[in-house]
Amino acid sequence: MHICLNRATAGASLPFDEFVSLAAYAGFEGADVELGWARVHSPAALSDLFASRNLRFGGWGVPFDWRGEDESKRREGMKDLQQFAGHARELGIDACATWIMPSSERPFIENWNFHVGRLKPVAQVLADHGLRLGLEFVAPYHLRRHFKHEFIFTPGQMLELAAEVGDNAGLLVDSFHVHAAGSTWEEVSKIAASKIVLVHINDAPDVRLHQLVDGQRLLPGEGALSLRTFLGSLRTAGYNGPVSLEVFNDALKRLDPRDAARRAWTATQTALKGTAIA
Repeated sequence: MHICLNRATAGASLPFDEFVSLAAYAGFEGADVELGWARVHSPAALSDLFASRNLRFGGWGVPFDWRGEDESKRREGMKDLQQFAGHARELGIDACATWIMPSSERPFIENWNFHVGRLKPVAQVLADHGLRLGLEFVAPYHLRRHFKHEFIFTPGQMLELAAEVGDNAGLLVDSFHVHAAGSTWEEVSKIAASKIVLVHINDAPDVRLHQLVDGQRLLPGEGALSLRTFLGSLRTAGYNGPVSLEVFNDALKRLDPRDAARRAWTATQTALKGTAIA
């Protein structure tokens, strides 16, 4: 496993090559990837960008709004996905993921079928390139009640949806959401390694589960989560891919990107000291 900088933590507004340089400056082992940069500059240039800064690849996201109602935009998005998947295969970046809202105006079964219908083609494109699709379960109570009907918010439920989406579909496992869902690290340790596509790490305040707010996350070591145990559960499961530090935090956003990134990496190093990441 290797810890990667995520734009939510620092560098959100920077051009991609500057974001990659930021990750290296702060001391991170990797950075999350934007394959649109490879389309403009070539996959080889993307490889050189990371290699020149001694960084490893992190995860990447589905490059279009698969939830939207504009069919022409979705068709164009699928074309982008085809191209990006080719770049990802060439570079060995098997960590594409998207998140699933845990509530909807659609009743549960209707929403289930909607997600299967929209995500199956995405998973198939990735499968054609030997890649996987990670589905992120989002668990805070306020988002589960945001719309009329509650939807999936636990790892077990999301694995069931993934099974219908495609054989190459699995999970994006986020430490904050595992905690918010009321799941345990032991549950994470029992997920098949092939079904863990990507991991996000962050900490949570010491409040009751229903009081957790998605946009109020903490850096590792600043909250209530035993993140060493979390990483141990992933190791037991057999996961050995990127671990993206994704922290939605207003205080970090107010800092200069260099200060935010350095603070984030220092906190992560301190919290995980003595833990074999790689």
